[in-house]
Amino acid sequence: MGNINKGTIASISGNTARVVPSDARAKPTAKITIPWHLRGSTGNLSKGTAVIYVEFDDSTGLLLGRADGEWGCYLPSLSAGNINVPKGDVTARGISLSGHTHGGVETGSGSTKKPN
Repeated sequence: MGNINKGTIASISGNTARVVPSDARAKPTAKITIPWHLRGSTGNLSKGTAVIYVEFDDSTGLLLGRADGEWGCYLPSLSAGNINVPKGDVTARGISLSGHTHGGVETGSGSTKKPN
């Protein structure tokens, strides 16, 4: 079984954090896992950040989120199959959506060649 608690980050080491519970009677956690979506700039976590976490009977745990409901508002890139969305352009199979050109363009309803 596990318990969901509120606390404050005491330290961060790699993909884990130690948390001091809000309950003054409770002891600080062992290292608990920070999930991928809260690591680095996306979670914007640091010492002193109030968090919600779950701690299991075996002293493992998982950070569930920031207590203020915020996040770092930063996603460096998204990938879905062969489509990348980095900072304002879409690239599929190495072809830029905003920077590609077509050859064989003629007026009328004909088709063009593949993108360059």
